[in-house]
Amino acid sequence: MALTFTKKAAGQVGGKAKEAQAETSTSTKAANQSKSNVTSMASWMKKGAAAKEALQHEEAAAELRAQERGKLWRFWMPEGEDRTITFLDGGIDDEGMLDILMYYEHNIRVNGNWEQFVCTAEADQTQPCPICEKGDKPSLVGVMTIIDHSEHKVKNGPNAGKVIKNTRKLFVAKRNTIMQLTKLAAKRGGLTGCTFDVSRVGENSASVGSQFDFQHKFSNRQEIMDKFDLKEEDVMPANYAEEIRYRSPEELIELGVGKAQTGIGHSTSSKKSLSDEL
Repeated sequence: MALTFTKKAAGQVGGKAKEAQAETSTSTKAANQSKSNVTSMASWMKKGAAAKEALQHEEAAAELRAQERGKLWRFWMPEGEDRTITFLDGGIDDEGMLDILMYYEHNIRVNGNWEQFVCTAEADQTQPCPICEKGDKPSLVGVMTIIDHSEHKVKNGPNAGKVIKNTRKLFVAKRNTIMQLTKLAAKRGGLTGCTFDVSRVGENSASVGSQFDFQHKFSNRQEIMDKFDLKEEDVMPANYAEEIRYRSPEELIELGVGKAQTGIGHSTSSKKSLSDEL
């Protein structure tokens, strides 16, 4: 019997070839995707020294948040808003200047929030300030204590929904505002006991207000207590040594907000870390 050879249709041959080519292409894509995933994972996964360093930063940041709890809020105003405040300190010295605490401060973003750190350049002249080295320029600021008479509704926590007012806060101002307040203080024999209506005009104006309209001056702290039904501790200036915390260069580096010094004469280990205080 003669052998009969059956030819496959051209379409069938082409179809099988295309299927094989598609399978090869899919396999190649999967391999490339897997390689890409490994590369991507390698860029964000941490282990060993990198993981230890990240953990130290997180522990230091957690300690920072814990230390800030219970401290006075800083007074600030959104653009276009009005507030009424009363100064609890701010005397005038013999040279006609405000007799207040002044220091250099960095204001930088940490995890999306603005945080303030005392510049270490003057306090520790054995090494540069790590935040200065990172490229941030500090500002000269002066600090006073005020009563913010505006109302504030608590949004979170056990006191959510509660309305509070007449809150004692820190008033931290830069040079231009200090000069403005010095002129006002000279007219009133100091700022202590002075109540002002404050407005913030302009997006780039000072966050503590740009216009100060004098309303009244209390002659003593008892008058303030009686007027707003406050306790004695509510009308006293803050303890600035506790409220304005100085952090060493080593602590700033550990927090990840400063640039570490490297090279001959510089140690990579912290003399005293925040984690040592836990």
